[in-house]
Amino acid sequence: MSAEIKERVLAYFREKSKGEKKMFYIKDVVKGLPDVDRHAVHEAVKELLDEEALKYWSSGSTTYLMLAEYFPKDA
Repeated sequence: MSAEIKERVLAYFREKSKGEKKMFYIKDVVKGLPDVDRHAVHEAVKELLDEEALKYWSSGSTTYLMLAEYFPKDA
């Protein structure tokens, strides 16, 4: 996996997480990086999850992705 694509995915999360919204669907990330192949985005997200740079958060009915630094400590 390209380190550049992983960095772009992280940059997307950092930029979008500056506001109140911290959780995103994978489809949000794919739409936010239109010039990157969606399969490459999925692979980058998987690797970032393995590296614990990103985390899954679930409301019980919906699963989101978020930067690990914003993951609720009490969850």
